Amino acid sequence: MDRLKGKIAIISGGATGMGAAAARLFAAEGAAAGVIDRNAAAGEALVAELTAAGHRAVFAKADVSSKVEVEAAVARVTAALGHANVLFNHAGTIVIKPFLETEEEDWNFLFDVNVKSMYLMTRAVLPGMLARGGGSIVCTSSISAVYATPNEVLYDATKGACHMFARAIAVEFRDRGIRCNAVCPGFIET
Repeated sequence: MDRLKGKIAIISGGATGMGAAAARLFAAEGAAAGVIDRNAAAGEALVAELTAAGHRAVFAKADVSSKVEVEAAVARVTAALGHANVLFNHAGTIVIKPFLETEEEDWNFLFDVNVKSMYLMTRAVLPGMLARGGGSIVCTSSISAVYATPNEVLYDATKGACHMFARAIAVEFRDRGIRCNAVCPGFIET
């Protein structure tokens, strides 16, 4: 169960749901877990659970659509654990509305959380990975990146962008020891 012993994983959107499940799995496999989320209560509770079980873990509160907050959170995690080997870009949300009822504010909000956060997190973590000689980035996309769903034009567009972001990072950094993949879950209960 120590396949990731000595590794450091940063999980954005890691305080609840699939993100928290990923943080628990990284820890169970031996990695130190850096949890970054805007939900401080859930993040602190998760890290308390992980550390009580004997794992190395730290929480940093951040709105992952804010460059200043992301950089501060990544700096805090890095100071506590070291540079990450793994980044799980999981932060995300959904807006479900008929297209003609979707407002510009909805568009900006969802692209900030679902897409801009991946850019900011990757931009903050990648230099440390490169300094270590490599790493792995996993981006949560969605089945909605490849199959359109009714009343989710906006969500589908953000997840399509996440999908291509992962591909483009993989291509640009493949010769520098960086792997980047997108996972595309279907409908799940979280």
